[in-house]
Amino acid sequence: MSEKFTSRNHYNPCFWTALWNEAYFAKFCSGKEKDAHARQQHVYALNLRANRILETKVEAIHYQKDLGVAEITPASLKDFCVRRGRTEGNSLGAKRTELSSALYLDFERTLTGVETAAKYSCLMRAAQLGGLESLEHKGFLIGMLMIHAMRSYEFMSILIGEMDSVGVPKWQYFIKLKHTWSNPEALMRAVVGPMLGEWTFWRSDQHVFPLCDSPVMMGRDSMMAVLSPRLLLEINLNPPLDDSLWSVKDEVPADKYAEFRRRSIRNAYKEIIFHDRAVLAEWQASEECKDRVAALSDPRRRQVCLWEGAERVKHGLNGFGRLPFPGQVE
Repeated sequence: MSEKFTSRNHYNPCFWTALWNEAYFAKFCSGKEKDAHARQQHVYALNLRANRILETKVEAIHYQKDLGVAEITPASLKDFCVRRGRTEGNSLGAKRTELSSALYLDFERTLTGVETAAKYSCLMRAAQLGGLESLEHKGFLIGMLMIHAMRSYEFMSILIGEMDSVGVPKWQYFIKLKHTWSNPEALMRAVVGPMLGEWTFWRSDQHVFPLCDSPVMMGRDSMMAVLSPRLLLEINLNPPLDDSLWSVKDEVPADKYAEFRRRSIRNAYKEIIFHDRAVLAEWQASEECKDRVAALSDPRRRQVCLWEGAERVKHGLNGFGRLPFPGQVE
């Protein structure tokens, strides 16, 4: 519980998005970023709703206002307790159901904790190294990426809306999400398919990969994840018979970059950020981006975009259709 709520809930943490500032990235790679303030780093953002490219600070992008604030009414708490057997015979449950006024849950504290528990440090290490340093690093990284997909804008927005439509308040969704993050079976179902896939790191010595606001990009047979402005991970879920654990390629073919751009635009809902305005202008002029801007400007089509994105995440969390595990994400 908190008396002061976080109004900007970032689905991509500022300590990560700051890497899209070239000067900050250089300091980060040399271990000198502690004197620089990540949240204050400047980038360019292609705002898809306004269809404009703006210079901004990373603290002002990739967030949803008040997403993590949830009211706990006395009635909703009583219903929650009763459904879990906390009746008047249980003193703790009884006391909590006697609230005369609402409480509020600030989920930002949980998100901050997840950034530590889910090993976001392994993401930052991969960005610094331009790849992996061990098999253990690989395991932590895929776990972190799947957890990150569960805090994405489209996934949380759609699931909160779906639960609200059947009378389940937002705060109870947050409790369910927290339980999912601590459920080994649910996490195993999400990570085992990608872990066994064919991993390719596309690497550059320059900033070449813009960051959309939902950068864990899932498909039916593959997924891509932007790890840094110089590092893109691709996982083929139908791998050939090969004993290699991962490969690193220092040149990005034109067709691979085109695929990355298409998937990034499809996974963008508010902003795409980069250090170079000219590159964002090229993306803005593409037919894929024009179609996306038109879709997001129409309330009905925008909702469809969110639903499609959430379904892609669900598909991945449920094992990409390749695992028989029960208890799928609804």
